[in-house]
Amino acid sequence: MFTREKSEMKRVPMMPVRDMVIFPQMMQPFIVGREASVRALEEALAGEKKIFLATQHDASVDDPKAEEIFTVGTLANIVQSVKLPDGNIRVLVEGVERAKIVQLTSEEGFYRATLKLLPVRVEPSPQIDQAVRRVNGLFEQYVKLSQSLNYDTMIAAARVEDPAKLSDTIAANLQIPVEEKQELLENFDVQDRLNRVAEVLESEIEKLNVDRNINTRVKRQMERAQKEYYLNEKLKAIHKELGRGEKSELDELKKKIEAAGMSRILRGRSSVWSALPA
Repeated sequence: MFTREKSEMKRVPMMPVRDMVIFPQMMQPFIVGREASVRALEEALAGEKKIFLATQHDASVDDPKAEEIFTVGTLANIVQSVKLPDGNIRVLVEGVERAKIVQLTSEEGFYRATLKLLPVRVEPSPQIDQAVRRVNGLFEQYVKLSQSLNYDTMIAAARVEDPAKLSDTIAANLQIPVEEKQELLENFDVQDRLNRVAEVLESEIEKLNVDRNINTRVKRQMERAQKEYYLNEKLKAIHKELGRGEKSELDELKKKIEAAGMSRILRGRSSVWSALPA
């Protein structure tokens, strides 16, 4: 079970992000280069060091309009920022909590968002406990199969007691399309989100198993082909060494005798014919 605590309104600088979804509890470094984003970041640094990060619909758009940005995003703390020689800024943020845009205005060359924060308090229940066990078990399988994730790091990161934090931590590390991650971010119901994360994990595990089986078959076929090629080449070398790969002088002599019609005469004179190989 979960209960919503009283919603809170907050107004902070806002930055649209491309090709990624920031979740609560997630530490994420990225480069800020767009002029509006730099201004929003500088405004946030001059204040509470909080910024609202929301994913834009189309990553190729350099200057997204308000309607081209998802309304649900994550309020984040700016942990570190470093200005680079090219004028861009390398920033490290930590997601705090999901929020929804109530109003988005453009002022002083950047967006400022009025947010509705909806804190959720999860109460223990058999259903939540079951969902947590299911997600933990599936995530362990997923990390084992995924070659791009460090097993020890991922399992340690997912060992959190709060079901809401667990679902967000795992969702942040899933290698799935941005659209699917955004759907998980927009799900404010913790139990439903855990169930959805479990469904995604099951689907991804199935895909990884299929890929693994295909790769195994391809590897075996390549090894078999390489082995056959090696044996054929070795056999050719043996034949050549024994002289079977080249025409011997006796073979040539035998062909000439047969072509001249002298084989019957020579058969009678076995001393010559018997010297020829069969």
